[in-house]
Amino acid sequence: MKPFLYSIIAAATLGGAWAADPVVWPDRIVRGANVSVRISEDDLLHYKTQWRGYAVRILVNSITEETPPFAVSEKKKAQVFQALDLCLKHDMVTVFSPSASFGNNDKFFSNEEWLAAFKEFWREVAARYKDKGPIVYDLINEPWGGEARKRWNGYARELTAAIREIDRRHTIMVVPPEWGWANGFRYLEPTGDGNTVYSFHFYGPMDFTHQRNKGHMKTTEEQWRERVYPGFLQGEQWDKERMRKEIALVTAWRDKHGVRMWCGEFGTARWAQGADRWFTDWVDALEEQKIGWAHYEYRGWQPMDMEMDPASREATPRLETYFFKLCRYYFARTD
Repeated sequence: MKPFLYSIIAAATLGGAWAADPVVWPDRIVRGANVSVRISEDDLLHYKTQWRGYAVRILVNSITEETPPFAVSEKKKAQVFQALDLCLKHDMVTVFSPSASFGNNDKFFSNEEWLAAFKEFWREVAARYKDKGPIVYDLINEPWGGEARKRWNGYARELTAAIREIDRRHTIMVVPPEWGWANGFRYLEPTGDGNTVYSFHFYGPMDFTHQRNKGHMKTTEEQWRERVYPGFLQGEQWDKERMRKEIALVTAWRDKHGVRMWCGEFGTARWAQGADRWFTDWVDALEEQKIGWAHYEYRGWQPMDMEMDPASREATPRLETYFFKLCRYYFARTD
C-alpha cells in the first residue's frame, strides 16, 4: 500500500447525505464494485463492514434463452432475484445490469419477438421491486454492433416507458453502444426520463488491462513484463492525461445534456505492471469530474479480484491489498 493512504484512511468516517427519496440515485458521488450474481451473504457482509462498501452492480449477461420464446428461465430468475434481494436486505445501492444476449447483439436487436421478451422481463423486474429499496435499472449491459447503433436509442426509450408504466420512482441507467465505452456517446441520445443516470465503461488499453495475446489473459511472460503503465501501449502513450481525454468525451456529453454520469465498470488484471498506478490514475481522474464508479470486480473473476495477490497470475488467498485499502478510503468519503 502507498504510505500516503494510511493517515487518510484512519481519518475517514462513514456516512453522507443521501437523496431525500431512498430509492432515487443519491445526491453524492456513488462508489462501489461489480459483484457476481453468486455473491454470498458472508462476502457481502465482508464488503459492507471491511471495505465499507454501500453500492454494488450485479451484472448478468445473456439472461434470456436464445430461441423462441426467448424467455428468462425460472431457475435464472430465482438466482437473480435472490442476489438482488440479498443486496437490498443489506441496504446496498443495487444496480441491476442484464443483457439479453451478450454474444449475439445483432441478432437480438434484429428480432422483434426477442426484443419484446426482454422488455417483458423488465416489466416483471419493475413489478417485483417497485415498492422496495434502492435498486437501479441498468437497461442493457454493453450494447454493441451495427444493429445496436441503429436501434439502441429507440429501444432504450421503449424499455424506459415500459418500466415507468409500473415504477415511476426508481432510477434507470443507460449506457451508450460500442460496448459502453465513452466513444459510444456519439451515437446516444437521452431518453427524456428525468430520473435516469447515464453510465460508461473503461478498460483501456485492452492489451494491458486484459493481457491479450490471441484472446484474453494469454500473455507470455515476456509480453507481461514489457507492458508497463504508464507507458507506450497499443500504439500510443497511456498515462493519466490519456485517461482524462477519455473522460472528456463523457463530460462533454454530460454537460451538453445536463445529466448525471457514472462509470459502471473498469478494471485491469491485478498483475499487470503498474496496475496500482493505472487504478489510482483512473479513479482520481473520475473523482476530479465528480463522477462515481464501480470497479470490476469484488470476489468474482479472479484476474480482476483485487483482494488476491497482485504478484501472481493464479488464484490466491485474499489479502488486504493496496486496491482494497484504496477502495476502503474512497468508500468512506462523504462527498
